[in-house]
Amino acid sequence: MKAINSEKKGIRYLFIRSLDTYTLLAMTAILTVFFLSQNPLFLSIGNLFNLIQQNAALIIVAVGMTFVVISGNIDLSSGSIIVFTSCLAGIIFSGTGSIWLALAACVAMATAIGAFNGLLISRLRINPVIVTLSCMIWARGLGLAVTNASSIPIDSAVLTTIYQPFLFGFINISLVIVAACFVLGWHLLKNTRFGRYTYAIGENENTTEQAGVNTKRVIWVIFILAAFLMGLASMVDLARLGSSIPTIGVNMELDAIVAVVIGGNKLSGGYGSFSKTLCGLLFMCILSNGLSTLGVTDDLFFLIKGGIILAALAAQITSNNVKSSYMRAIHAK
Repeated sequence: MKAINSEKKGIRYLFIRSLDTYTLLAMTAILTVFFLSQNPLFLSIGNLFNLIQQNAALIIVAVGMTFVVISGNIDLSSGSIIVFTSCLAGIIFSGTGSIWLALAACVAMATAIGAFNGLLISRLRINPVIVTLSCMIWARGLGLAVTNASSIPIDSAVLTTIYQPFLFGFINISLVIVAACFVLGWHLLKNTRFGRYTYAIGENENTTEQAGVNTKRVIWVIFILAAFLMGLASMVDLARLGSSIPTIGVNMELDAIVAVVIGGNKLSGGYGSFSKTLCGLLFMCILSNGLSTLGVTDDLFFLIKGGIILAALAAQITSNNVKSSYMRAIHAK
């Protein structure tokens, strides 16, 4: 027992315990060095601003997705909900001229859709893949239908203020919203009963329910929270684009899931953290932005991106196998 405790205090133990995180950070650093060699302005303030703004919606969606994944569920609807709610905001603004009413409807509609999906999943026990995949299809279709597949310009000083930097030529209200969502998610997961229940449900929902937790309500709230954040992401994208575009958000849900999982959160649920999500987001954002700065065609963009993600997942699996073997060896002593 003393040998095990001594081993756990060693630097090697601390390193191997977080080997998957260090592996992903190393791959992120390699990507950064490569993109910097191809574009000396890759780490400039201007490009860093673009990197964050282009991925602001993804970061916000990933906050909600972290709760969904840790609870052992999945949500494939985020990109389509963002499309539909942004289109709804554009129609309301065109009809009323009120940007505040448009933004409020955007967030409220996203939250309502999440509540409906969560009800089907938690109460009726319909598989979350089926529910959210269906939502992904009908919400995008509805967004295309209500706009006739055309963009709706939104000329509003409010959106300009949200997107325009006000400090250091870098910080804007969108960035503040992103940071606030991330801090709020971290606090809820780490310091509240809701966060503890999220972990417990992901580990074993039946056992958690037998312990007296209303698991149906917790799962319902998780999907409401995730959808509310999708509404905020939609609002941030509206500020960035200045119009409702019915073709945005393609693969948003998949990028969010990959960011959460590749960072080290278990897709099976019960294990994860926001630090892992942050590492996954850093990797995905740098990868997407770096490929964009290279000016590759769309076919090469997706081919290279998919290949690098697959390589990163393989490296993560290898590092996790090494970590598991090491931990078993320690406890076998």
